[in-house]
Amino acid sequence: MSDDNNVTVWKVISTVGKGVARSIQLIGEGAGAAVTAVNDGQVAVRNSMPVTEVTSIFNTTDKTIRFVNRETARDEREILGQSAVSLRTEQTSGAWVPWYDPPLYADFVRRHMEIIVDDMPVLYIWQRGDYIYWTNRLDSEGRPAKAYKMGGVTHVGGKRTLVVRNDPDTGYSAFLTNVVDEKK
Repeated sequence: MSDDNNVTVWKVISTVGKGVARSIQLIGEGAGAAVTAVNDGQVAVRNSMPVTEVTSIFNTTDKTIRFVNRETARDEREILGQSAVSLRTEQTSGAWVPWYDPPLYADFVRRHMEIIVDDMPVLYIWQRGDYIYWTNRLDSEGRPAKAYKMGGVTHVGGKRTLVVRNDPDTGYSAFLTNVVDEKK
């Protein structure tokens, strides 16, 4: 092979190498842009969904109740009859009410809170759309048989106290009130 051919071969190899390097750079930039877009989308979804936080529970019944957040295991408390309990911990100021809005959030088993009396769930609570809902029974597939808008301050977003009551005629029910935090 002549020197002219060697120079031409090296020019071709050099040009191909630069092209491969540029392609790898573009692929890397494209993958980085895709990851950034996914992260930005997740942040936008999180920021567009208001969080409702139960900071305390007031049990107006004579029975001991158990509060369980099926979405977050750390949010579980026992509340004696005619007493209240705070859900604040060192890590959180309360329990976030889970979102259940099929088909987007279709796993009801993990997307609700429960009030349990004598080892039997009597209330199921979740967020959907602009409101907090509850039911006292599930269908054969383990989903709410009928949803009722929570009483009291029922719109999503903000801190609430959950008040549990029992009427001899209508059974267990709950409502939400605004939380009045002390100014410090």
